[in-house]
Amino acid sequence: MKLGRLEKWFMNTQKHAEYVVNRAQKLLKFIELKEKQDFLEVGCGNGVVSKYIAKKYHLNVTGVDVDPEQIEFAKKNTNTPNLHFLEADVNHLAFEDNSFDIVLSFGVMHHISNWLDAMEEIKRVLRPKGYFIYMDLVYHELTAKIGRSLTRNYGIITMRDLNSFIEKNKFSTIHASLSKSILWNEYEAVYQKS
Repeated sequence: MKLGRLEKWFMNTQKHAEYVVNRAQKLLKFIELKEKQDFLEVGCGNGVVSKYIAKKYHLNVTGVDVDPEQIEFAKKNTNTPNLHFLEADVNHLAFEDNSFDIVLSFGVMHHISNWLDAMEEIKRVLRPKGYFIYMDLVYHELTAKIGRSLTRNYGIITMRDLNSFIEKNKFSTIHASLSKSILWNEYEAVYQKS
């Protein structure tokens, strides 16, 4: 699902760029990075995280987003040979199985009604022993029940839903942290595929 105008404006602010880059730096510390690893950012938006990672860590970075405007914005002033941006739907990635060492998803799954399909695609393109960096909203059970009865356009995910997917697919948890609020929580994790 594409972002609305207001949300897109917010996502493209300098303050948000600093926030997501700092968050990525923090979570990348849980991974043993090696130059030339293949890195995929799903829902890359304006590409600020992908650009940072390509330059700082010298990884081969691909950023994908369903919004062609965001991809065009990301491509502007990008002259880094190890960085590519593509318009793509995370539910149907045009990559071979086991293509990436690291996949990052920041704040994307709650925009995808069939988020489990997206997670399956991420698992498919991630190499064995590869890392999945995840950060998104997770809802309380009651909030999720109400939200699901009101809309089918969003990915309303609970910790039980997410943990079920992780356990079923035999990912190991390297790091996890939950920030709680009244209606939903923000969850971050670094997983490793078996």
